[in-house]
Amino acid sequence: MPPKHFKIFWVLLVLLLAACRGKEPGKSSSLSAPHPPRRVFFITVDTLRADHMSLYGYPRATTPDLQKLAATGVTFDRAITQWPKTGSSFAAMFTGLYPHTTGLTHKAALRIPAPYLTLPEFFKEQGYQTVGVVSNAVLAASLGWNTGFDEFKETWGGGEFPDDPKLFRPLAAAPRVNALAVPLLQKYAKADRLFAWIHYSDPHAPYILPEGEKNPFLGDAVYNGPGDREIPRRLVNRGYALEGHTDLKFYVAQYDANVLLTDRYIRKLLDEMRSLGLLEDSLIVFAADHGEELGEHNSWFEHGPLPYNTTGHVPLFFVMDGLAAGRRIDRPVELIDLYPTLRDAVAPDRQIEGLEGHSLWPFLRREKPDPKATDVFRQAFLEAGNRPNLYHSVQEGTWKLVFNSGGKNSRAADSPTGGFELYDLSRDPLEMSNLAASKTEEVRRLRKDLVAWMQKARSAGDEDEVNGETERALKALGYVGN
Repeated sequence: MPPKHFKIFWVLLVLLLAACRGKEPGKSSSLSAPHPPRRVFFITVDTLRADHMSLYGYPRATTPDLQKLAATGVTFDRAITQWPKTGSSFAAMFTGLYPHTTGLTHKAALRIPAPYLTLPEFFKEQGYQTVGVVSNAVLAASLGWNTGFDEFKETWGGGEFPDDPKLFRPLAAAPRVNALAVPLLQKYAKADRLFAWIHYSDPHAPYILPEGEKNPFLGDAVYNGPGDREIPRRLVNRGYALEGHTDLKFYVAQYDANVLLTDRYIRKLLDEMRSLGLLEDSLIVFAADHGEELGEHNSWFEHGPLPYNTTGHVPLFFVMDGLAAGRRIDRPVELIDLYPTLRDAVAPDRQIEGLEGHSLWPFLRREKPDPKATDVFRQAFLEAGNRPNLYHSVQEGTWKLVFNSGGKNSRAADSPTGGFELYDLSRDPLEMSNLAASKTEEVRRLRKDLVAWMQKARSAGDEDEVNGETERALKALGYVGN
């Protein structure tokens, strides 16, 4: 081949390879952000049930400002956490990996192992200045949650803090979050690129409002409506009882009032950001780590032990110029999808090995989502519990299958359906009526998918404890020899 032709050949080959790389799954311009935003604001709320937000149809106006904000972006109606516990959930968001893969499961206070490139570290790597404000002590710097941040503020001031929930409560309230976040954002307002994580905790028990705040829901139509229960005596001993009340409707109203308080302070924060010019060329991501049991399933003011959507279904929306404003997505998505989505927003060519989530950009862009690009969003998986009651679940369409892999001391021991629970979420969103005995075809179909996912988890898990739990679950299902 003549030298001139040889040179032309290599130029064409390089161009061809570049074109091929541009067509890798998740990397083409049609599947990533229109342009990298200068600023990314990750706003999260602890213990926020999607079904207690007016954004998701709740009868009380608990989130009027978030509802207005979400209307300018894309809202996901069926976002699912991977484990309804703060440490496990944020570890999944910050790594893009299932809890059973990392071994970061079921414990409140967790530390992400150093080998993982966390979401804040990724932004730092891409030249973003990074700041964080947290109000939950299990997300403390002492546990490594400040990794990747230029500045990281804790509402309790770091160090020692009271272990009495009622004494800690004022140290975690939304006014303290804003008091730290606003000066921090003012300081970094001129940053060329900025990633900020702001975490509120007001819906977390005990449902105490800041001094001077009144509850607008006491005595409203929901409060005076049918149905009420007495809270268990043990909640008094946990320090969660308020003002001598034993009626559940009072605590639900208090929970809802704290959701409204958070909504108001997020609006105040956004107003400050707008005045600083920070909302120009920015991406806002709003999410929660998990929900809360409010007496359903005989579970009171807690999260983590059970796999139901009272704690598993979380809010999720994205706001940025150029997105499909007002779009709502009914496909099941997972919180581990956040990492690949944000990766595609700022550095779509950056390969991050092992990500198990999928980029949500096919839903976010103004163009109608390509069915081929959204086929992966068919099912969502959630795990929960503590030994002996460990739960694995899959939801698809209106159906959700739950499996309790525990032994003779678990809730599954007395189950007539062998530890399986099947729910029709369209008719039974609170998952109160187990249809496993009558809908055997649905159980069989979803069981196959759940087992395949658990087998993959068994081979991917990094810790012996996690592999052991998955092994026991598969044995209970009959897929691993005894």
